[in-house]
Amino acid sequence: MTTVGIYVDGPNMERGLFDAGDMAILERIGSLLVEYASALGQVVEGRVFVDEDTIWRSERTREDYARRGFQLVESKSFRHIDPRTKRVVFGKSLTDPAMHCAVVDRLHDPDCPDVFVLATGDKDITIVLDYIYEHGKRAAVLGEAHSISSFLVTKCDALGFGCNIVQLVARSMRAKKAGPAAPEKGGAGLRVTDLEGRPEDMERYLRERDEASNKLNPNNIAYWRARGYSERPPDWEQRAKKKGKA
Repeated sequence: MTTVGIYVDGPNMERGLFDAGDMAILERIGSLLVEYASALGQVVEGRVFVDEDTIWRSERTREDYARRGFQLVESKSFRHIDPRTKRVVFGKSLTDPAMHCAVVDRLHDPDCPDVFVLATGDKDITIVLDYIYEHGKRAAVLGEAHSISSFLVTKCDALGFGCNIVQLVARSMRAKKAGPAAPEKGGAGLRVTDLEGRPEDMERYLRERDEASNKLNPNNIAYWRARGYSERPPDWEQRAKKKGKA
């Protein structure tokens, strides 16, 4: 039996999904992560790392975590004086190191999960990914589309770990639950003909159309937007050059 542990960078998910306007996902992020992790194995633990300055954009988020059995792990946040406003504000916190240490420490336990699902887009988690790999365990990273680090994506690819966009995972799960679309009523359906009016094979046409539309075109903003990005990722030029050399 494959066991799975879920570790969430709470502030990272809060900021990213809230700034992106994806409140519907944020309010059920705990359920989404459990559903995703359950496809990898049996979920045995879930922890959400927060700090004393964490802003809950919606109480439904906290309630969803609790309903799904997540444990909240709170760390210290440090205050400083904002030079512009001269007011005391919260600054850096120990959320990230607390999460990193918890995962590394877990690797030495006899009942360590086989797979770690890490909800974060920060590139500093890449150090932890190396430790997970060296201990013979697997990981899957879920990050918010607009804030996930391109370096983190590259690292996951190099280690053979999964790396997904939270919004795309939510969309695919919603489509899976909805099932196949019902056929349209009336009409004979779509028909395709060649230039001389002779009917073409429908399956062949659809296959060629899908292949053409799915090709990576780094100059096509619509390609990236359709996959959860508001703009092209910052490394799109390097991706295009690499693809051209292949």
